[in-house]
Amino acid sequence: MTVTDIYEGINNSVGYYFEWAQAHPRHGLLVAAALLAFWLVGLLRRWEWACRWQYYYKLWMFDACRPETKRKIQIALVSLLLILILVWYFMWV
Repeated sequence: MTVTDIYEGINNSVGYYFEWAQAHPRHGLLVAAALLAFWLVGLLRRWEWACRWQYYYKLWMFDACRPETKRKIQIALVSLLLILILVWYFMWV
């Protein structure tokens, strides 16, 4: 077995996965929900990477907020998005 055979095997496996994902787009919502749930856990546990509020322009609504307030806003937004994605997943016909 050569490196080329290993590469082709991995490439075929990934190709089959993406074909399956295109045929079943509904399950992509579960992947998005899992990522949002992981982000929400990070926010709740105050992990630094999750709580970092990055924006490259002025958000005048949040300029006067303390970091804890920004964290609570993020928790609310991520929770709302997670709920909407899960509702969309279960309502998909």
